[in-house]
Amino acid sequence: MKKQKYLHGYDPKEQQRLIHQALFLEPYVFSGIDLEFTNNVLEVGCGVGAQTKIMCRRFPQLKIHGVDLSPQQLEAAKYYLQDEITSGQVTLQQQDAQKLKLKGEKFDSAFICWFLEHVPQPLTVLKNVRKNLKSGSKIYISEVFNQTLFLEPYSPAFLKYWFEFNDYQCEIKGHPFIGSQLGNLLQQSGFVDIQTEMKPFHFDSREPKKRSSFIEYFYQILLSAEKSLLDNKRIDQKILNEMKKEVQAVKKSKDAVFFYSFVRATAKVP
Repeated sequence: MKKQKYLHGYDPKEQQRLIHQALFLEPYVFSGIDLEFTNNVLEVGCGVGAQTKIMCRRFPQLKIHGVDLSPQQLEAAKYYLQDEITSGQVTLQQQDAQKLKLKGEKFDSAFICWFLEHVPQPLTVLKNVRKNLKSGSKIYISEVFNQTLFLEPYSPAFLKYWFEFNDYQCEIKGHPFIGSQLGNLLQQSGFVDIQTEMKPFHFDSREPKKRSSFIEYFYQILLSAEKSLLDNKRIDQKILNEMKKEVQAVKKSKDAVFFYSFVRATAKVP
């Protein structure tokens, strides 16, 4: 399998960040996701199993088949999900979702979270997923829309860093704004009853604790790309240091504002 470049890397610290991210955003990501009467779910891009673990807890009747291209992520998932794998609730498989080939019964539902942003051919992925779903099955997708990230006070080094973060992801054939495209992609993939919804995070001085938590959470996302951006000369140490100072200043500002929105899409197989 051809190795795809991955913005965030595969070191253990990053894998732990993904687990923390899933738990931190759980109330928002799983709001409106109803798998109560679903038997078997295909999770595409399961990574380290962070979202898988949450689905198992929330919907204990589920059987989840997770696929991911990265052997490093799957090894971490096998450790993190060892109880669920032993019980038979979860199975994992190394697969390129752009060349997805699954044997056996089709699935009742599909779940994709923070994955399509990282693949060169998201349309191919969705077409492959549809082929493995039963008629009437539902797909749930949560994806980034990085154009929406905003911090106040004005932070020019942060903006430079964020531009390079997203531009580099585009260079390695990722899609940092793919949330805005989900409706088009699902329609082109043959899904019907397509719904998209902006899911905003907007915090100011009225909710200082949440504001601080979300700024720190996104700060860790910024830092997760630090090595990639430095190695590829997208940023230098000066920009990095200035960005870090600006984010800390935003966290301390009594009038700080944090805004970001991801996109939730749902659709059905005809």
